[in-house]
Amino acid sequence: MVNPDPDALAWCKVSERFIFLDIARDRYFALADGVQHVFLERLGIEATVSWHQPPPLPRPAAWLVPQRVSHDIGEGPFRLADVAAAVWSQRRIEHRLARTSFQTVLVELRHLTEQRTQRHSTKSRSGPTVRAFEQARLLRSAADRCLPRSIALKLRLAKLRLRTHLVIGVKDRPFGAHAWVQHGDIVLNDSLEEVRRYTPILII
Repeated sequence: MVNPDPDALAWCKVSERFIFLDIARDRYFALADGVQHVFLERLGIEATVSWHQPPPLPRPAAWLVPQRVSHDIGEGPFRLADVAAAVWSQRRIEHRLARTSFQTVLVELRHLTEQRTQRHSTKSRSGPTVRAFEQARLLRSAADRCLPRSIALKLRLAKLRLRTHLVIGVKDRPFGAHAWVQHGDIVLNDSLEEVRRYTPILII
């Protein structure tokens, strides 16, 4: 196995096993117990550290464990123009991910959203956007689209100067990965039951 770049490696501990995300190569991997400890020692990783993000994408101190789901999901009016904008923005992110490295997209996302939310809004105006993205999700198959959908939602909300977190989580046996968006402890584009099945491995 090619040694991953430590500056592009995130990991978390799920049960008793480490799951790694090689951001530069856009791939997840796990190792057998005997090999796992050798690999951790080679990278200088303490086995007691259960969650790590690389320096270019540091773990945000303000992230909170999800406790609630936004009331705006499935409630209230929405505009067709907002739904169309949500579909278009998601497709644009899908094309971007297909043409550009995963690492580049995430670093750009972090910088762009930080710039837009330097003077962040203390009043949430996320309702119409959250509802539009929920309607867009119902119009398109959700299979394997949680990441571009969540990146697009985070970018749209940053235009409203609303600070949010993109969360990428993993589960083990069977392995699975999922992405969602949070504002504080509120999930904006998924159910609480679904996101709680996953352990965060990367938060932006």
